[in-house]
Amino acid sequence: MEEYRISAASAQRIVDEIGNLVGQNINMMNSQGYIIASTDVTRIGMLHKGAVTIIREKLPELYITAEESTPTERMGLNLPIEYNGNIIGVIGITGNYDEVVGYGKVVKKMTEILVRENMEQDDKQFHSRVYSRFLEGWILEEGVVLRGKELEERGRTLGIDVNIPRRVMVVSIKNLESYVNSYEGQKMIRNVEGIVESCARQESDAVILRNVARQVILLPKCTTEYMKKIAQRMYNTVNKQCGVELCAGIDGDGDLRNIHMLYIQADRAWKSAVSGEIPVLAYEDITLEIFMGEISKETKAEYIRKIFAECGYEEICDWMEVLRAYFKNEGSISAAAEMLYMHKNTLQYKLKKLEKLTGYDVRMPSRITIYYMAMLFFEQVGESLLIMDD
Repeated sequence: MEEYRISAASAQRIVDEIGNLVGQNINMMNSQGYIIASTDVTRIGMLHKGAVTIIREKLPELYITAEESTPTERMGLNLPIEYNGNIIGVIGITGNYDEVVGYGKVVKKMTEILVRENMEQDDKQFHSRVYSRFLEGWILEEGVVLRGKELEERGRTLGIDVNIPRRVMVVSIKNLESYVNSYEGQKMIRNVEGIVESCARQESDAVILRNVARQVILLPKCTTEYMKKIAQRMYNTVNKQCGVELCAGIDGDGDLRNIHMLYIQADRAWKSAVSGEIPVLAYEDITLEIFMGEISKETKAEYIRKIFAECGYEEICDWMEVLRAYFKNEGSISAAAEMLYMHKNTLQYKLKKLEKLTGYDVRMPSRITIYYMAMLFFEQVGESLLIMDD
């Protein structure tokens, strides 16, 4: 009986919905006979002996007359709520028998339909939580909770074969922090996640974990180039339908059964994609960005301040725009100037001015890394510099 228990929250939603439809006071009792939901909230928590009788004797109905009424049991018709052949509760309709008997069976049927829908929804939510927790343990925590045969068996019950060689991809909206703290932003994240999931499901045996507004996607063994094509398809679809950009990180194609290590690689590639100009990155493509996560925000901010010691926040922002164009175009002055909507001589002048300000010439190969690191750091901690200025 406990397996089919009705939650108080679900019961109250059902009672309110039916009460509005029939225009009568409605009560719902659980499998022990206690009122767990009512259009008269003062009755919630009372023991309804009529409900106990229906459950114990398996009665098809029980009407309580005006003479039989008590403070806890009022005149009305009471009917069993059945689910999978079991009585899991009782629905009560206040009123004269002749008034309520006509739609009593309709109310009973409506209640059972709504109960079934609520329980199925609860089951889905429970399964989703169990499924997500399993994936978190397997992917994010290196199977700390479950290992070996136990991991295999648990996965099998959820329809996941943990022994299939897989690749890992981490995906999110670019500039994620701009979306997570607002209703509209969360709505956008859900829309994007739906598109990404739809794209991923086109591949057989795809496994998807939602992790802090990101998605960790596991796909059966394939080449890195094929993973990039999938990520690019996601990027193009999201950009076309939602007008936002994605960032995706792909693992390093190592031991395809060590899912946790592949996740770490994909996560690092994702972080590099977030902080850089290339939206889809594989672990094998990143170089110094691999150390980004090991450096504290304070150190990154201090590094930028050291390089741009003579500049305020707004001026640093302007220089970062110049550097992004310069690096995006692989050091081509003409292409970077076009991207910045300025003459190439103007850009040359700006780069000379930058050298005077910092002491480093970005056009010299030995100095490129200094500015590239500053640009990557600024993508992550730029706003903290504004706070420091204030």
